Amino acid sequence: MKRILSSRRELAAAALIITLGVARVCQVLWFSLKANAGPGFPLDDPWIHIQFARNLREFGAFSYFRGEMVTAGSTSPLYTILLSIGFFFTSNEMLLSYVLGITFFAASGVFFALLLRRLVPDRPVFALAGLLVFLLEPRMEWAALSGMETTLFIAGVLASLYFFAARAWRILPVSLGVLLWIRPEGLVLTAILAAGGVYGAFLRRPLHAGGASHAGLRALWLQSRLSIGLLLVIDAAYFIMNYALSGSAFPNTYAAKIKYYSAGSSDFPANVYAFLTGGHMIVIALFAAIGSLLAVRDLVRGRRVESFLLVSWIVLMFLAYWRNLPYLYQEGRYMMPVIPPFLILGLMGASSAGEFLQRRFLARTDVRRYSPVAAALVMVPIAQFFAAGDAMAVRYAEACRYISERQVKTAHWLHDNLPEGAVVATHDIGAIGFYSGRRVIDMVGLVSPEMIPNLHNLDSLTAFLARGHVTHLAVLRSWFEIVNVNPLFQTDEAHPEIMEVFPFDPSRIHVVPGNVSGIEQLGLSYLANGESRTAISLFMAAIRLDPLSSRLHMNLGLAYMSAGRIGEAEASLGRSLEIQPTLWNARVALAQVEAARGRVDEAIVRLQGLLEENPDVVPAYALLGNLYAQGRHDTATARRYRDQYRRRVQEKGK
Repeated sequence: MKRILSSRRELAAAALIITLGVARVCQVLWFSLKANAGPGFPLDDPWIHIQFARNLREFGAFSYFRGEMVTAGSTSPLYTILLSIGFFFTSNEMLLSYVLGITFFAASGVFFALLLRRLVPDRPVFALAGLLVFLLEPRMEWAALSGMETTLFIAGVLASLYFFAARAWRILPVSLGVLLWIRPEGLVLTAILAAGGVYGAFLRRPLHAGGASHAGLRALWLQSRLSIGLLLVIDAAYFIMNYALSGSAFPNTYAAKIKYYSAGSSDFPANVYAFLTGGHMIVIALFAAIGSLLAVRDLVRGRRVESFLLVSWIVLMFLAYWRNLPYLYQEGRYMMPVIPPFLILGLMGASSAGEFLQRRFLARTDVRRYSPVAAALVMVPIAQFFAAGDAMAVRYAEACRYISERQVKTAHWLHDNLPEGAVVATHDIGAIGFYSGRRVIDMVGLVSPEMIPNLHNLDSLTAFLARGHVTHLAVLRSWFEIVNVNPLFQTDEAHPEIMEVFPFDPSRIHVVPGNVSGIEQLGLSYLANGESRTAISLFMAAIRLDPLSSRLHMNLGLAYMSAGRIGEAEASLGRSLEIQPTLWNARVALAQVEAARGRVDEAIVRLQGLLEENPDVVPAYALLGNLYAQGRHDTATARRYRDQYRRRVQEKGK
């Protein structure tokens, strides 16, 4: 870095700014630790890397369960290897992940400063201000604490771009080879820089008029042929490892996520546009537009190719994800590697805009060396990024709490309540795989490539789980809505996305198709608004599509009751209990049918028998309180049941 930041003062200033950036990230982490009374990750995937790393450390194999399931399930083999090395120094998986993420965040800052200094020469103060912009970008702070390989990949991307700009042909191919081991998207940058190298060779050593001499290309080849050979060896080793472990050139996660999320979002381009230009990015985005136009101008005029490579990386990453994985989620973590080049384009645009304004209005002669206008322009995004960081800290803490209250809590329940020989199928294998200590079957194919052909086919999925001797399911209700079997465990129903654990019985368990679930939810909304006739029509339409759902028949019975059609209500509720005798709410509803017919004693006997069988059916206490108060006029007993109802509601809410 000293060769670029030529003075000790610049070097000290850069080190201080990076230290401040790291301190800012640590502040975000401390806020989350205090808010949640403990560490966490904002998504489930980090524990996938950690589980692979722990097994690599303990068993010497890329496996997900005690030496079994050897598979190319880690999207980032290099990051997994680094984690496994870290386990020699600490057993604290959270501390290890935080340290690595923050370290690579700082390394990204170093290469960001070097690259910006190379592309905007003779303005060290401006480069230092640009470094502060990068370090304060809120999503970079999120990435540093995400437990993922994101900051490692960003550091690799920026390093490769810098080595290209510095004409470091011997080390560049090695950097690109290592980049592929961090994430498969490294191949995109390899292709971009290869094309840029060829084009740059023509710019520096153009062909003779007759095209007889290829001096530029020859010079490039002679300088980098050994490193290119090493690049091919590194890349070949990556492909060979994946193929040997899972029979494909890329990790399982690549194929699994492409198939699972292939439908994606129809407004993906609009989402990416908002991702790069919305909120705190609005000013830097305006400058990035200027920087991109200047990059195209430089390319057309044959001046330099480096800045256009930044544009190419952003565009090709967008096109690659639009084609294969058009889905922007988890703070847009898959598109985060385009943010630093986008910021550099913005800073280059701000520099040019400042130079223009200074020449136009201040008539200074030393604008190439110092431009206070450009420095002032950069102060605006610095202020915006700093302010946006507070909101990001809150979102980060909330996301960590969300994962801890669902995946982590469920994992600990599995560890404490299931026998050691249990086999758990789940779509979120991270925390459950790491903390439960139980063998995990992956329902979406991230570490189980044999599952990938069964995605989006519920019958094939059930058969696959049966062949895998699965004993339990652990699923988010919004992903796999299970009916006909009662959950053994579920997270708080008062919060969205409930995680549930079910015993797996292929003959009884039933997954509600997505289109049926939508119709059912619409019917429930009409029923809640008192429009029982419309609700009945919707529930009947859903039953025609899915006649095996006990819950649909129960909801139809409730709609009939609301419409005063007691006989039809009793028939529908009876059908729901034929499918699932332990559908407790349907049994409560049948007691309501008895009461509606004036058979209060029969209703009370039915409810008391239900509570003897399962004392946790909370609605039964409320109904018993009402029946004793209104039917038998026994206020003392009514009060006792109502008190039990309130107590159990309070316990359930804790």
